[in-house]
Amino acid sequence: MLPLIPILLVLAVLLADSGLLLDIGFTADSGSSTTAVVLLSTGPAALVVIVCMVVLSMLHSRMGGEGDRRLGWTLRTGDRCMVVARWMILLNYLVAVLMLDWLGVMREFTGTMLLVDELLVMLPPLLAITCLWWAWYPIERRLHEVALLQRLDRGLPVHLPPGRWPYVLSQLRLHVLLMLVPMLLILAISEGLERWLAPEGTSPGATSLWLEVGTGASALLVLGLSPWIARALLGLRTLPAGEVRQDMQAICDRHRVRARDIMLWRTGGTMINAAVMGFVPQLRYLVLTDGLLEQVPRPQVLAVMAHEVGHVRHRHMPWLLACLFATVVVAQWCLELLFWIEPEMFMESRGGGALLQIVVLLAVVFILFGWISRRFERQADTFAVQHLTRLEPGREEVTSTSVEAMSDALGSIAALQAVDPGRRSWRHGSIAWRCGYLHTLVGQHAGRLVIDRVMVVIRLASAIIIVLAILQLIMDGAT
Repeated sequence: MLPLIPILLVLAVLLADSGLLLDIGFTADSGSSTTAVVLLSTGPAALVVIVCMVVLSMLHSRMGGEGDRRLGWTLRTGDRCMVVARWMILLNYLVAVLMLDWLGVMREFTGTMLLVDELLVMLPPLLAITCLWWAWYPIERRLHEVALLQRLDRGLPVHLPPGRWPYVLSQLRLHVLLMLVPMLLILAISEGLERWLAPEGTSPGATSLWLEVGTGASALLVLGLSPWIARALLGLRTLPAGEVRQDMQAICDRHRVRARDIMLWRTGGTMINAAVMGFVPQLRYLVLTDGLLEQVPRPQVLAVMAHEVGHVRHRHMPWLLACLFATVVVAQWCLELLFWIEPEMFMESRGGGALLQIVVLLAVVFILFGWISRRFERQADTFAVQHLTRLEPGREEVTSTSVEAMSDALGSIAALQAVDPGRRSWRHGSIAWRCGYLHTLVGQHAGRLVIDRVMVVIRLASAIIIVLAILQLIMDGAT
């Protein structure tokens, strides 16, 4: 759910700013106390944090060493506690913004200062989630201490466990700020354009088209520059010359993939992952963590490298953005269809109609985009298997060796990071689900796999939806 945090933070503000609020008879502008709204918008999140801290403290006190049979149960329980706490904090935030008009209350104090009101509204859930990582740190440190013995036995580099604040800040940067900062920049530019193109007293229809075009162009600009933002936030450094860099460059050259640089993310061995950032080669980085290079066997590292190159080779970054836009359009069409069927429900911007619109919008985007995103990830896994298969001379059918290399890589990453293989992920799917799929590929022709055809259909459908949405926007602007 971690990728959802910045998305929901910004989406709730956008919905409230557009006037989509649920009237429950308890907002500041209907006579209720502003103090009560503030307390209801922050108090439940604080209570959730306190309860979660107590539970995690109890779990930490029961943790033993490497041979503790309860270690797995303790980790699963703590992880579930963290997930439930995050959802409750986000739910409290959504209720505050979309039912209690938390944004409107904040604007009574801040006025029209650019982006200040939005940041203050998002501050309570951000602080609460940060406190959750603060509470989780003792468990993370104990895991690090247990792993030290294993690393010494295997002759791997040993890192001192990070301090509490460095750990908390690294989690905040990776899981929240990495997406939230570009989204806030886009939001700030959009607000600035709206004030410039449509000052108070201007007819909204007269400038809506130019405002949409300007916001879209600024969004593309910010997303194009997002790798530089990520490099600054994560402290990335150029991967030194050596066998690993040569292997990565060889995979890129083989598949005609260009990147500005191959980067190393130093995490003190706490992160075992890889990523690709950027849409265009001049602003694209391939990122590997130190934990991946130090703890994962070389064949599995090559599989992970090929997986990331697969994202670039299939142009997943721009297409994922296009699919997200198409998903939002589909959600809007669903709302328009509901309005056509039952217009009375949508006559007021508040009330049951507002709740229905919010539920439909979130449900369509969550379900449809999550399904599409998991297919993107599946195609990248498949690409890695195809790459490893074709390294074996004369082989056109997917080999069990290539499948085992990729599935073992996923299993190693899950094991080294104490992640339950059955744990579901909104955007990636569970490790067990991905590995189960990979084993079905053995013996199939590497150039004729179903997932590649599925992705063609997804891209074609997204392109058609976007074209229709643009035509609809032009027609609405003309009228």
